[in-house]
Amino acid sequence: MSRTSRSFRIAAATATLTALGLLATACGDGDGSDKAAGGTAAQPVEITYWSWMPGTKQTAEAFNASHDTIKVKFAEVPAGQSGGYDKLAAGVKAGNGPDVMNIEYQAIPDLVTQGLLADSSKLLGPTVKKQPEQVQALVTLGGKQWAAPFDVGPQMLYYRKDLFEQHKITVPKTWAEFRTAAEEVKKADPEARITSFWGDEAATWAGLAQQAGAKWYGTEGEAWKVSINDAATKKVAAYWGDLVKNDLVFNHKAWSPESTKAAAENKVYTRLGASWSAGSLKTEQAKQEGKWASVALPSWGDGKIGMVGGSSFAVIKDSKKAEAAAEFIKWATTSPEAVKARLSLGTSSALPADAALRETAKASFDTTFYGGQDIYAAAAEQVPNIATGWIWSPVHNATAVELASALAKARGGDFAPAFDTAQATAEKLINDRGLKLAK
Repeated sequence: MSRTSRSFRIAAATATLTALGLLATACGDGDGSDKAAGGTAAQPVEITYWSWMPGTKQTAEAFNASHDTIKVKFAEVPAGQSGGYDKLAAGVKAGNGPDVMNIEYQAIPDLVTQGLLADSSKLLGPTVKKQPEQVQALVTLGGKQWAAPFDVGPQMLYYRKDLFEQHKITVPKTWAEFRTAAEEVKKADPEARITSFWGDEAATWAGLAQQAGAKWYGTEGEAWKVSINDAATKKVAAYWGDLVKNDLVFNHKAWSPESTKAAAENKVYTRLGASWSAGSLKTEQAKQEGKWASVALPSWGDGKIGMVGGSSFAVIKDSKKAEAAAEFIKWATTSPEAVKARLSLGTSSALPADAALRETAKASFDTTFYGGQDIYAAAAEQVPNIATGWIWSPVHNATAVELASALAKARGGDFAPAFDTAQATAEKLINDRGLKLAK
């Protein structure tokens, strides 16, 4: 997951969405199964691939080096929410969109309802069904597969092992223990806090809400249901509001210099993140090599966690080379060579959705920063604990913008009203899209 991104029980999600007419106008060009498979070595089929994610250029190059009947033409585009998806929409409208693009999970329903993705059920369905339940549901809408998962992002807690040991503070396993630890950190060093809580980041809140049992979006019959301000979310908001009000955490802007500086000065003992955060933290705090470790995010006592981020590969609507595009996608999401290329820069800790690829991913990541800890094993152990029943909606991207804005304006830890704002925003957006809203 990139900094700009901010990521399910299948049977239930698929069954309810199948009953809807929500996707009827966004079916793309059928399944594309008759469209341009591989060519020949002398005349290969060329497909275009758009992405902004690290290592994707290397992925395309590795594919081209090992295949001679299909060639990938790579183009870097702005990150999804920073213009990449707008560029995709413009390209499809003009008839010059790519054949393949990386899509973040939370963006898939939005792009499907805009008619930008091709139904690739026949081409990618078998590949999707090999992936964990929690990510299968994120690419399956209306009983159809719209993309193939690449990675999964279970929430994790990164902590300063040296500081916890120095002050004899127990690493928390529950949120009750986390609050106790927060008091102990402040007592040990009045200028330090247990974490820099990014109170304005919608993606972090979504993961925390999912962990607590929230389901921000769902369906009732043929209508979308919005529950962003439900009891589970308000419980999470009250918990973190209490920590902010009692000055037990820093409440910094996400990814801000202020947050980075506090961690660099040994004033932050933990970082809430996901499996992919291991790479970004390692890059951000390179001078703290050997001092950090990774464990499961504290829970509410049931061991469940949420998921933040993650991305997929999708065949784009109107691709005239859908079969070739699907061949590239299957290779990119299931081949050890593809994972090796994708993570070849040495900074990414993306956890492949396909468990068979995790040893390859592990070999790409230097764990010296984490004292040699097998962070891939730590993250992989948490994938089965990701709370199920979570789906995204076609209006989440726009809703998240309003949610982040409202959270940034929260004062004194009073986060709850921001979720009321997001609730109203999502309901309005669904109505404005001409979709049905459950009463």
